[in-house]
Amino acid sequence: MPTKRSLPGVLGAVTLALASVLTAGPVQAAPAAVAPTSSPAPARTELLPPGAGVSCSPGNFCASVWDPTVNRFRVFYFYNCTRYRLSDWGDWGEAKNSQSGGAVATVYGSGGNVIRTFPADNGVYAVNWAPVYSIRNC
Repeated sequence: MPTKRSLPGVLGAVTLALASVLTAGPVQAAPAAVAPTSSPAPARTELLPPGAGVSCSPGNFCASVWDPTVNRFRVFYFYNCTRYRLSDWGDWGEAKNSQSGGAVATVYGSGGNVIRTFPADNGVYAVNWAPVYSIRNC
């Protein structure tokens, strides 16, 4: 036998359902992915698939970081001796210093503190770029 419901009870249930839908607010879209950048722009950049190692041409300090806009690693080739400001470098990657003459590359935190240095030894180093705000390649 079907259950009998009163009209006020049904109206109350409908009112509560509508109220919960209306007060929930609009659905928020996920934030759009942003590509990592540097300022000034480096000599060049290159995209590499996951698992590909960083190759760095002589005279460059190279840094790779995950680029969520293309789902690949983006390698930055820093050639000109200057300080590069980084934006949206929020993940792990690699660094390789292929400069000559003993040029040491340095990465800095938000307050200008030295986080790490990289000798010109062609070694490949794992780097957490999240706390890094700038790079001086020489």
